[in-house]
Amino acid sequence: MRCEVLPTLCLPPLRYPSPMPFHPRSLLYVPATSARMLASAGRRGADALVLDLEDAIAPAQKAQARAMLQPAIASLRGQCLVLVRINADRALAQADTEAALQAGCDGLVIPKVESAADVQRIAALVDIHGSPPVLLQAIVETPTGLMRLQDIAQASPRLVSLAFGGEDFATALGVAPTPQALAMPAQAVVIAAVSAGLHPVGLAGSIGGYADLAQFGELARISRALGMQGAACIHPAQLAAVHAAFGASQEDLRQARDTVLAYEQALAQGQGAAAVDGRMVDAPIAERARQLLRSTGEAA
Repeated sequence: MRCEVLPTLCLPPLRYPSPMPFHPRSLLYVPATSARMLASAGRRGADALVLDLEDAIAPAQKAQARAMLQPAIASLRGQCLVLVRINADRALAQADTEAALQAGCDGLVIPKVESAADVQRIAALVDIHGSPPVLLQAIVETPTGLMRLQDIAQASPRLVSLAFGGEDFATALGVAPTPQALAMPAQAVVIAAVSAGLHPVGLAGSIGGYADLAQFGELARISRALGMQGAACIHPAQLAAVHAAFGASQEDLRQARDTVLAYEQALAQGQGAAAVDGRMVDAPIAERARQLLRSTGEAA
């Protein structure tokens, strides 16, 4: 059986330094106009923060939201990765991008991406601004975007992540945002992301459930089983469920170590497989165990 190694980040050669590694489990969205939420956002424990200029901001407050980016990012710098979600509208997107770059964001989240050109327009603005480290995440939220996933995933060397927007996708289909309706498009985003060396993020359901955390945690586990490697949160209460679903328990790590060790011992004895806890372990299973260990910072 042949082993295919799928790296978490594998970008083409760049003419400028590549973006920082990007593999968050959780991205906590915070309205850029909410001083109260911004004041505590960096202490919530999210792997990354997304200052939102899009859906969480009323049209009349867009300019105010952009103006608040500078002090917000300055106060959050060093606490965690800070991204800015811009608007999909082209005029707003340019103003948002310029304000976010001037404020010193680590990256930009591009919503409602339906073509490679949508990503390339923003990447060109970043290039003009002269901000080499800035990364991009593209959110696929429509059937049109889904049909162009391969082109979108390869749109720019700045692109490090594909996200699935389940709420908008369900609306576009005219269905409720359930795993039954959204598992297929969510996994399509995963496949396109992994094939391009990008980090897949998203939920095969509604992001809005923070009152019933047990149900939300189950949704996160379903999404992880589909191949997602992280998810957005709209409330700090969701973070623990996301971290549990997309993290690794001590038992997971123990099993991974045992798997790698048994397989390496088998190879040393001239065998191509080993038995661990009643399971057959060959090359692809051993590689999955190595990937899990690497994702937690353990050498494998």
